[in-house]
Amino acid sequence: MASNRSRRLALASLFGVLILVTMGFMPAPTSDFLIVFEAFFLALSFLVIGRGGASYVGIVAGLLITTVKLSFFPYDLAFSALFGVLVDATGLALGAKSGTTARTARLVAAMTVSTGIVGFSAYYITAVVTNIVPNEVGLDASVLVFGIVSGAVGGYVAARVWNRYLSSRF
Repeated sequence: MASNRSRRLALASLFGVLILVTMGFMPAPTSDFLIVFEAFFLALSFLVIGRGGASYVGIVAGLLITTVKLSFFPYDLAFSALFGVLVDATGLALGAKSGTTARTARLVAAMTVSTGIVGFSAYYITAVVTNIVPNEVGLDASVLVFGIVSGAVGGYVAARVWNRYLSSRF
């Protein structure tokens, strides 16, 4: 039992570090266009680690990104954690995993909904409420649309990788 928890902790930490490496050092809005990587790793963590996996990875990634982008504290932490929680919640609610198989369409739907909610929330709070980032409607709309599409792509790729290569190993 302890080795299983250690393995889950190690995998979740690894996914959090991978999110940091792929998008943590990019300034906004460039980092927003790389959300496909975060979506992929959160979807994969939901599949590999199981219940609560994406939430944990979201928190780890948020903490790590916060150390790099202190000026966006607590927003990066809150939105990363929210993203992970939403992936777990929508993935479970939609039945995105059945036994050892990822249901691709359901995982894509879960990731699309999660990415849309987090993207809109992040935009509204940082651009409209607090004015931390510029409120440029054209850029904001393109980031939101690209983010939602990226969530769907991340969910699709994670399901394919899981079903094809990883499900038999975990």
